[in-house]
Amino acid sequence: MIGRSIKLPIPATMFLLALVACGPTGPVINEDDDPAFDRGRSYLKVGKEEEALNEFLSVTRRILECPQSHLEAGRLLLSLESRKDPVSSIYHFRRYLLLNPESREVSKVEQLIVSAEREIIRDLPGKPYEDYLQLIALQEENAKLKRQVDDYKARLGAPLDESVHLQRSEAPRVVAPSPVTPPQPAQVRSYRVQKGDSLYAISRKFYGDSSHIDRIFQANRDSLPSKNSLKVGQTLRIPPVPQGR
Repeated sequence: MIGRSIKLPIPATMFLLALVACGPTGPVINEDDDPAFDRGRSYLKVGKEEEALNEFLSVTRRILECPQSHLEAGRLLLSLESRKDPVSSIYHFRRYLLLNPESREVSKVEQLIVSAEREIIRDLPGKPYEDYLQLIALQEENAKLKRQVDDYKARLGAPLDESVHLQRSEAPRVVAPSPVTPPQPAQVRSYRVQKGDSLYAISRKFYGDSSHIDRIFQANRDSLPSKNSLKVGQTLRIPPVPQGR
């Protein structure tokens, strides 16, 4: 009848109240505003990579959209010997690409996935794909040499396609090419460590990201017992990135 109020049974009323109470009441936290994300970056700056990894992983467990935490977690899971896990690193790299498909680092992340896949293949019992890995390395080296030859030919003005030599000319002329200096290899740079520096910060300063920490460390093993042993005033060698990377 009109005018009568609907009386719900007590259990149904309690269920509705619980349903409302369980609904989202707080604001959605962004990755940049999460304290664990800030702690992770701070740990990286001082070379505490294991602590940084724990913080970034905690962010990925609590926040749905956290591309940078996935990226840093993936890098650390691939580079930290004590926590190396290439399978998990691939997961985090793919999450980064899914959440940030327009990033300028997409090509670098895709290369990191390839590196992680090689780690998995290399660790298989009996090394069944050892020949395959060597073949890939040879193919990459050949491609690198071909790019260098093509670049040298371009500097000399020579045709890149050998089929051009088959074209006939009515009045061929032999012209001595001008001497051209072959391209010089990239030079190793040096850097004097400043207060507050870390390999993480130096890598970002010279290469644009933090994925070259191991490259700097290996180039300075004679003066760096560990990645955390930087000293103010110390001079580091900054190696170039190999061509084709």
